[in-house]
Amino acid sequence: MFQALKNIHAVLTAAGLVLCLALSSLPAHAGDYLIGSQDVLKITVFEHPDLSIEARVSEEGKITFPLVGEVMIKNLTTRQVEQSIASKLSTGKIIKKPQVSVFVSQYKGRKVTIIGEVVKPGQYEIPGPTSLLDTISLALGLNQNAGYELTVFRKEQAANGKEVTRKIAVDIDRLLNGGDLKQDVELKNGDVIYVPKAVFYVYGEVNRPGAYRMERGITVKRAIALAGGLTPKGSLKRMEITRKQGEKDKTAGAGIDDQVAIDDVVRIKESIF
Repeated sequence: MFQALKNIHAVLTAAGLVLCLALSSLPAHAGDYLIGSQDVLKITVFEHPDLSIEARVSEEGKITFPLVGEVMIKNLTTRQVEQSIASKLSTGKIIKKPQVSVFVSQYKGRKVTIIGEVVKPGQYEIPGPTSLLDTISLALGLNQNAGYELTVFRKEQAANGKEVTRKIAVDIDRLLNGGDLKQDVELKNGDVIYVPKAVFYVYGEVNRPGAYRMERGITVKRAIALAGGLTPKGSLKRMEITRKQGEKDKTAGAGIDDQVAIDDVVRIKESIF
């Protein structure tokens, strides 16, 4: 029974992943893509073919443009690069009202890391606008102990110039099983995705004691059902939950409708009659 439930979850997860991948499309985020080192750009200036070039962004984030010289473009969008080059051409009195177009022909040098409860954790190079689902797919999906929430850690520059790490919480169940594409955040270079383990434990007078994947809103009743129900000796009146509170564990009596939390240990005791 437990194996069957695991198989069902795997199928639902895979189906949700396929559905969301089908619904999402990379170009939706292309306008927000921030250019990185080693990207290759195609730049054209309307009615000035002699200024049309293909250039690779240096490690310092610069390109060299004809008649203008070095232009810092790292972490700019293509629209911002267009405006920057047009401004230099205009203020340098090289071209009046230049119309510059920028297209990223090759995406290079951008990586994200995914760790925790995925089949193949590691660091992956992302070829351009890349969503969370794309990266989970690269990591061959979530494993059976993955929680229903994950965290994206992103380094950003604060207003005072200092680097800070922002935590972005993502409800992975709503994304994979509910098709909520708002959860499918676009990843940026250097992002780290952490998929935590989320299980609870059932032991005592149940037919299949063991560890089970945490689901949102699970109760003691459902926990017992997942564990195959009570043995003939089990008592619904003698149940307890041990829960971590800081560095200590606290054990208290439990009712059939009580909520179970991550890492809880649910114990079903033997009836005294």
